Amino acid sequence: MNVPFHWFRSLLIAGPAVISVFSISPANYAYYTIGVLLALSVIKLGSLFPKYAVLILFMELLGFGWFAYHYGAVLFLLPFSTLIAALSTKPSAGMAAMWIMAGGACLWIAMRGQEPSIMAAMLLLWLTIGAVLQAAGQVEGKRSQVETLYAALAQSHEELEAARRRMQSYASQIEQYAQTEERNRIARDIHDDLGHRLIRVKMMSEAALHLFQADPSRAQATVGQIRDQLQDSMERMRQTVRRLAVPSEGDSRQYALDRLVKDSGEALGIAVVFEVQGNPRSLYPSMEFILFKNAQEAITNAVRHGGATKVTVTLLFQPHTVVLTIANNGVVPEGAITAGLGMRGMRERISLIGGQLTWQMEDGFSVTTELPLLGGAAEIRTVVKG
Repeated sequence: MNVPFHWFRSLLIAGPAVISVFSISPANYAYYTIGVLLALSVIKLGSLFPKYAVLILFMELLGFGWFAYHYGAVLFLLPFSTLIAALSTKPSAGMAAMWIMAGGACLWIAMRGQEPSIMAAMLLLWLTIGAVLQAAGQVEGKRSQVETLYAALAQSHEELEAARRRMQSYASQIEQYAQTEERNRIARDIHDDLGHRLIRVKMMSEAALHLFQADPSRAQATVGQIRDQLQDSMERMRQTVRRLAVPSEGDSRQYALDRLVKDSGEALGIAVVFEVQGNPRSLYPSMEFILFKNAQEAITNAVRHGGATKVTVTLLFQPHTVVLTIANNGVVPEGAITAGLGMRGMRERISLIGGQLTWQMEDGFSVTTELPLLGGAAEIRTVVKG
């Protein structure tokens, strides 16, 4: 019980007690004063013993009713203090009705000897105050529920914002990983391909210098081979430069599967079919990168190891996952498959976001990459069927 409320209840007791003192006989002043002081003291007991607050209020109501019945005057106003205290505890509708009815009966008894009009007016005031206090308690309860819901919503908003920041950080890390892997791949290509070609050109040039006088025809043939090697190396260099170039504004989807399918078909001279199933939706750049790289690796392996002439790329959107399957008509490997560098790279990429990698050899050879959507990480595993 807060201090203003305590003083308000004290005023509802002290006011009628002061007004009624003029109608008390001098012989009863001592008992009357003790009764008023007890009434002022008992309203503090509920806050001192909250466990017994309801029982104390009930005893208080009976005591105030008896005091008003015994001394008369306007002391019938005392039960109003108890009514306000009882309904301020936000009781249930049934309990509130019991308080109003019991208090109304006590008020009726306390107003003995009053005019019927005054008794009717006080009972109407009693019912009105009870109804208003009960309605106010319900409004306060709903306001508390709204505040609780608002606090929960605010907490959920903070958690969502934190998750968004983590996702942004994660996407940034994935992009950095993608750039690092692409730089490493280009470095390997330059070292393993262009570097070796340049070494051969240097050795062939030295051989041609020695053959010009001893065997001009062989020297001329060697120079022709050098020219062909340089032309091929220039084409390889152009491809590397195009991979390093920043995508144009109209080609911002750097890891688009449809573009990979088109480029792979033209570069490898095979038929590559691309199908999208389910309900397509936007993917995070990190997921596009993983799907792009896994599809690129699977298409390359289909031609290199299986001699495939047709590759089918299927992208399936499910409620909680996106599934990429690359099937080919190449030669199916015999026996168990040992995961090489390509397969291990595919597995490492999907492990970043909790996906799974499977392959099967029943009707041709196919590799499937499954990635979770909306944070529903699947178990990281590798499944072989066949």
